[in-house]
Amino acid sequence: MRVPARTRALAILAASASLIAVPLASPASAAQPGKCTKLTTTTSAGKIHATLTGCTPTTATGGKGTGTFAQKSGATAGTLNVTITWANHKGTTKGTIHFATQATRGKCAVGSSRIKITGKVTGGTGAAVKTIKANQPITGSVCLAPSGKITLEPGTALKF
Repeated sequence: MRVPARTRALAILAASASLIAVPLASPASAAQPGKCTKLTTTTSAGKIHATLTGCTPTTATGGKGTGTFAQKSGATAGTLNVTITWANHKGTTKGTIHFATQATRGKCAVGSSRIKITGKVTGGTGAAVKTIKANQPITGSVCLAPSGKITLEPGTALKF
């Protein structure tokens, strides 16, 4: 089934939201308590299912996180509230992310779109909330393929 480009962009944004839950980038002057190095997504019934792996520190993330997000039809920019559930009962991270398609594709594959993600952590539960704290910035860059697949931009990580 062919997914419209706008729907794919929305999916990417949603996946980006999940990345927010994953440790994303903090300002250079602030400590970066965590990050995830890989993102995979699937889309079904209007929902994006995101899995983050290569997440550190494992004491807060269990090494992996998952989230499911509603897809906003046709959106190429916007805001999402996200919740990531961490592996090994480490808790959750909640955040608000903003996403926007970039003018250039960066390191994304030919035909793909690059989407910038920014935002902040709004809360969480369990061991995760002790490391990934409210108001920490979230940053990342994802690629949206024509197929609708969303991945991290090569050479980047999602950081909190």
